[in-house]
Amino acid sequence: MRYVECGEIRSSVLGFGCGAVMGRVGRVDSLRAMEAAWDAGVTLYDTARSYGYGEAEGLLGEFLRGKREKAVISTKFGIWPRKQSLLKQVARPIVRAALRVMPSARSVVRRGAAGEMQGGQFTPAVLRASLEESLRQLKSDYIDLLFLHEGTRTAMQNDDLMAALELVVSEGKVRRAGISTDAATVAEAIERGPQVLGAMQFAANLFDLGVTASTRENPRGLFFVANHPFGGVQGVEATKAILAEMANDASLPTEMRGKLSESRPQLFAEVIFGTILRGTGIHALVPSMLREENLRANVAAVESTRFTSDELELVRQRMIARSASAR
Repeated sequence: MRYVECGEIRSSVLGFGCGAVMGRVGRVDSLRAMEAAWDAGVTLYDTARSYGYGEAEGLLGEFLRGKREKAVISTKFGIWPRKQSLLKQVARPIVRAALRVMPSARSVVRRGAAGEMQGGQFTPAVLRASLEESLRQLKSDYIDLLFLHEGTRTAMQNDDLMAALELVVSEGKVRRAGISTDAATVAEAIERGPQVLGAMQFAANLFDLGVTASTRENPRGLFFVANHPFGGVQGVEATKAILAEMANDASLPTEMRGKLSESRPQLFAEVIFGTILRGTGIHALVPSMLREENLRANVAAVESTRFTSDELELVRQRMIARSASAR
């Protein structure tokens, strides 16, 4: 596994996304996936107060018992899970079993889960209450990275909230505060602050690389975490189609076309991860890796890549041009 250092943060380049933990994926399978990731050298675990209907942090804290000093925990506040009825709690394992048979129903389940959340709660009181609950659930005295979950420009302009973030950092309960939101808001935060925000999390896939214009130069020493690298089902299919086109494009170097034509399991992740990470200033990438075959391919893609920086730049420019023409 490759590791990266940014100030006081030392993290694996590949992170484990906990978005499906205790939601779409149950306890046993979640713990198995976390253990496989840890054994592969993954030390960054990204969760949120709202993940798994409020239960993901607790399971992660259980898993990291005895491992905490080697782990980097990223969590979020601002979106709270509503308390679930007993009926919904009982129904969850049934829904998980149904999703294994009908994966196409996941979008319906996600829409339903979104209705169980309360968002946009960015006040000092919510920050303090959420942080204390996260610390309790994670069984830790501190959080490495604490993000405003889908944070807004208005929240960044809230002086009381920013002062409250500075306080929890000074207390040692948070090593770095940050914002997890859309690329445009992140770009503004990178350029204008506030200074207390020392970490940024955002979506980055081959159709959405705009934020990399802001992450390449990093005089403030911010820690950049990218998520959703595959861009969902539609993004995966569209990306595969473009890479197939490039493999048959006679204007590209022969060696590069040969690499794109290979049938190695990690090839797809290798191109995506390399394009997002190489030369962009992004420190870590957090995909969902709850299936062991995906974990193996992702780890192999991060540990080594056959693509040169010039070849990855060609992919990047082709994807940027394709995205611009589609607007």
